[in-house]
Amino acid sequence: MQLDTIEKKYNYRFPKLYRKLYADGMTNWMRDFEEPLPDNMNWAEDVYPTLIAHPPLLLHTGGNDFELFTPQQLFDFTYPESWDTQQHKLVPFARTAEGNFYAFYGNMEIDRENPVVLIWEDDETEIIAKNFEDFIFLKMLEAADDIDRGDLKADYESRDAIEPYREAILSDLESISPYLKREYVQLLEEIYHAQAVETLLSYGFTMPMPMKEIVSRMIDFPQRGETFFHEKH
Repeated sequence: MQLDTIEKKYNYRFPKLYRKLYADGMTNWMRDFEEPLPDNMNWAEDVYPTLIAHPPLLLHTGGNDFELFTPQQLFDFTYPESWDTQQHKLVPFARTAEGNFYAFYGNMEIDRENPVVLIWEDDETEIIAKNFEDFIFLKMLEAADDIDRGDLKADYESRDAIEPYREAILSDLESISPYLKREYVQLLEEIYHAQAVETLLSYGFTMPMPMKEIVSRMIDFPQRGETFFHEKH
């Protein structure tokens, strides 16, 4: 599906980086497959193995509760009736397992780009990144910190699950590196190759400074963390 078709539906011009990633097949977790899959196929067994050599965006680094919309899902998305789409220009591009959405917020520009917001199901929307590139960097930072032990062991079926996980997120980084600022890539490379840290409940990788400090130094902006109501009242 051409991105122009999706843009006409939303009356929205996607950010330059998203358009580039879309054109290169990096925003499609169903790459080379049609939706819906036939009854005799499923995503985990048939689609995923074809993606891991050159992972699309945030395939492993998005987190266990993150799902990037495929082009068809993006086009088919229906706004909940409770959302105030007259007052708020929200263009969702991913969802969480809990029913929250990541979206571009067309009502605001920061340095000529629309920020990324997290739309909570309780009528609160939070501004989390000033642009799409910073959103990607933020998610990839989070992928190296406070990783649930149980989830990781279930995903990789290994007592030493952190090492196959390290390989997976390094693969994500390799495929997205041509699109990101060099300083972002260099820091992520350093963290992803760092010593693994294990606690009773989680894994992580040693960071050169606390993640909050990295975020504050590299991708902070005045509106970060601000919230607004997105439903009709």
